[in-house]
Amino acid sequence: TLGKYEIMELCQASGVPSMPVQSSQDRFENDPQLQHRNMYIPVEHLALGTWPLQNAPFKMSETPAFNHLAGPLIGGHNKDVLEGLLGISHEELVNGFEDGTFWPRTLDRDSYPYLQEMIEDSTPVRWTGNKPGPNPAPTPVFTTDSGAFNGLRVLELADEKGQWCGKLMADMGADVIKIEPPGGEAARSVRPFYQDVPNRERSLFFWHYNTSKRGITLDLETEDGRQLFRQMADKADVILETFRPGKMTSLGLGYDELKQSNPGLIICSLTPFGQTGPWKDYKTSDLLHLAAGGQMARCGYHEEDVPGSQPIAPDGGQAWHIGNHFAYIAISAALVSRSVTGRGQYIDSSIHDACALTTEGHVNRYIYTGVVVERGTGGGNSPGTSQRLCSDGKYLSAGGINRINPERVPALAQWMNEYGLADDLLEEKYKDPAEINENQPHIRDLLLNFIASITRDEAFHGLQKRGHNVGAIRSPDEVMEDPHLEDRGFWEQVDYPEVGKSFRHPGPTAIFNGSPWRISRRAPLIGEHNEEILCGELGLSKAEMVVLAEGGVL
Repeated sequence: TLGKYEIMELCQASGVPSMPVQSSQDRFENDPQLQHRNMYIPVEHLALGTWPLQNAPFKMSETPAFNHLAGPLIGGHNKDVLEGLLGISHEELVNGFEDGTFWPRTLDRDSYPYLQEMIEDSTPVRWTGNKPGPNPAPTPVFTTDSGAFNGLRVLELADEKGQWCGKLMADMGADVIKIEPPGGEAARSVRPFYQDVPNRERSLFFWHYNTSKRGITLDLETEDGRQLFRQMADKADVILETFRPGKMTSLGLGYDELKQSNPGLIICSLTPFGQTGPWKDYKTSDLLHLAAGGQMARCGYHEEDVPGSQPIAPDGGQAWHIGNHFAYIAISAALVSRSVTGRGQYIDSSIHDACALTTEGHVNRYIYTGVVVERGTGGGNSPGTSQRLCSDGKYLSAGGINRINPERVPALAQWMNEYGLADDLLEEKYKDPAEINENQPHIRDLLLNFIASITRDEAFHGLQKRGHNVGAIRSPDEVMEDPHLEDRGFWEQVDYPEVGKSFRHPGPTAIFNGSPWRISRRAPLIGEHNEEILCGELGLSKAEMVVLAEGGVL
């Protein structure tokens, strides 16, 4: 008898985590948190008029991120860039349009009147963007075997909501110091455990998300703990924290306090809903973010495939990853800004904003057309054709063959004929694109039958070779043996001296030839680097550290 938003409000008021499964329409019209955070900003497009566009999922105090330009018209900035930036003459621009350099000779420009206006406008252009010419290379500071963030000091006060962002920076060379409460952070209790032995030092979850970091324990609820943290913050470049909104300020450790002694400091607060808004204090989880963010409304099955099917959420901390990636982007942008201005800034990053932004173009489609994208088998592809069972009992994701381009049919027919399964596809009539388009269902049925008769890898490699967008659905064990990942040197061996073994960790998604990514150490033990940092860097004596430990500060 109650609506989903009423149920959410009642649950949250009672301390029960709850969020509605929101559609693209809900996120645009019914989500007060996104509206409060100005996630939809009207932007004028020269051809389409003024429409709302989704904004960045973080707020930056010194360099605000916002949509200030609509997507460009085709060739709409040719004059600005070619004449203003590169310095070619207007005559050269006109000649380039006529000889096919800047516009295809076979494409009529009548449908693009702004191009003719550009050709007729001989007014000199003054370039207002970045100055032309190459960027002068800075004087090298680090050797080429250092990561891109080498030399940066990051203090991480993050639980499972933000530890991935810290890992991304640590594996890129930053000195990330993970600051945990005495006894260790809660993520250390997340299963699975090494050899299935529950222990806060054996969580495989914690091991994965905290490589390359050093670790100390510190109780920020104590004055001694806060004073030590202030000393560390004075020498830090970045602080990443995931406390509830306002917590750092209540401890006297907010951005306004810490920047007084370190004006170059960057603080990123990564929280479920951001620092402001009606939902800022709501309880949540990875699952609930995927509900409110729109992912669950899109994941599931067509009714004809699974009658009465419910929304489905992917596993693996996907909402946390989405939020962390955008926080990482914001921190990187703030570091670039600081390299120019010398000033740090405060970043308010929202996981909900990030999830709501990351559902392909579904919200924009609703804004422009009023169409709500529904969930469906295979991501909305034709029912029954997306995941195909092959002869070896393995599956191929084959949504990319729902419509077959005419130019690809001859190659398919030749390949299928090698197995005696081409049927009539070699007949002369299939050289006619109109005939192919008319017989799409027949051709697709033949191809699906062919896929079922060969192995998954035969189908995957054969269809990819012939230009079809398909993928092999693999188990984790198969991913670990993927020859493509092996060829890219993706996997990283990490030593764990406490158990006398080394284990394989996932590696970088990009290869940096000048500032290589690497895992420098396994995840820290609880308080492993207390003495190294507190005594070696802050100047405490061992006796003082013992007193602090006995008093519960460490």
